[in-house]
Amino acid sequence: MDESLTGKSMDESLTGKPPFKPLGLPHRITSSNSATNLHGTDELDDSDRDGRVLVLLTGGTMGMKPNQRGSLEPKAGYLAEQMRLMPELRERRMPAYEVVEYAPLLDSADMVPQDWRRIAQDIAQSHNQFDGFVVIMGTDTMAYCASALSFMLENLSKPVVLTGSMIPFAESYSDARRNLVMALIFAHAGPSEVVVFFGDRLLRGNRTTKVDALALSAYDSPNFPPLASCGVALRARYDLALAPSSEQRCKAFTQMETKILVFRMVPGFDDKALLRCLESDELRAVVLELYGTGTAPARRAGLLKALRAARSHNVLVVATTQCKRGGVVLATYEVGRLLEEEGVVAAGDMTTEAAATKLAYLFGRYPGDMDAVRELVGVSLRGEISHPDAYLRPFFEAPRYKSSGSIESDPTKRPPAPPPAPTEPPPRDVMPPRDVVQRRRDIALGAAIGVGVALVLARRR
Repeated sequence: MDESLTGKSMDESLTGKPPFKPLGLPHRITSSNSATNLHGTDELDDSDRDGRVLVLLTGGTMGMKPNQRGSLEPKAGYLAEQMRLMPELRERRMPAYEVVEYAPLLDSADMVPQDWRRIAQDIAQSHNQFDGFVVIMGTDTMAYCASALSFMLENLSKPVVLTGSMIPFAESYSDARRNLVMALIFAHAGPSEVVVFFGDRLLRGNRTTKVDALALSAYDSPNFPPLASCGVALRARYDLALAPSSEQRCKAFTQMETKILVFRMVPGFDDKALLRCLESDELRAVVLELYGTGTAPARRAGLLKALRAARSHNVLVVATTQCKRGGVVLATYEVGRLLEEEGVVAAGDMTTEAAATKLAYLFGRYPGDMDAVRELVGVSLRGEISHPDAYLRPFFEAPRYKSSGSIESDPTKRPPAPPPAPTEPPPRDVMPPRDVVQRRRDIALGAAIGVGVALVLARRR
């Protein structure tokens, strides 16, 4: 096995004494071969399976058990033991797998960029030995980790599937089993990019965000369709997936810049705290969560002063939207245009998680080159951002369908008029046919003559 998974080497940045406790050296604890031996079956060997998947177990709810106080905490070795007992994983159609458990297992709230670095390095260094990768972790910061890995893993040509669960495997009713099985399936035969499988959907990693703290379908991709949905049948949209890299060697970029802050705009709150932050020479960028398509109060002189301070201190300000769907186009409203004049850069329809981790990647990749970072914020590197036409297009410039079925964006060209609808006989109570009208008149005339004759005869009597 690769030396990064056996404890023979360690990144120098992790050997010091940081103010946090990063993920320790991983070690192999089980595999699909171990599961076969455990059950005494020798008819199915790893060589009989179609592919191999490396499972990196970093922690999270899936592998937790209640402690003596009744609170959930990670339990070393527990999830690997349960995987050895799962009959689904012993089927011939399932890929062979190896499980590598990190020590200590962490709640995702404790994970930091150094932990993303360790995961990215292990995937890159084992890239050619496996057909895909599964990262099991907690759900609270999974969107940040998925977004970061999508940028950090350069020349990726294998699926990397992040998953977890809302209920531990130890519970009788849990979403852990299905999430794990489907993650292994997609790691073996899914799109070659960083994705998240949760609930019943496969989502692009840098498009995901956690939208529910209690539901089993906790994750959503508001501005990009799922790459696959699982029901009775699999509905895949791999035509939307990124093309696998043609490069032979996957590399992990690990020099992420972490001097980045996120602020959420709140009506009427004091701007002095923001000003103090933006005047710092240590800060590299700020992600501002604005209203709607990128608006902020133009009457707040303190906000404009803070933005000017950011420019003078070479701090990049990137605007995202507080809305779950849609994106930022600063020129839509005058107040947004004023922000653009002060140097604010629109993040389009990127999630806040994607915007923050993308900035960390760009500042690390282009240190000291603010112009390059500013230029690349709005450029799609890993499918994390859409073209503005995808979420903002003037009404009268909406795409029109030609008769061939292709989209015609020129409003001066009109599709051919549809053929006239076939004529149908009008309803009887609206416009009866001519012969029916004449017949009714004859009957009425006959009745009138009969009544008149009866009256004459009655008078003669």
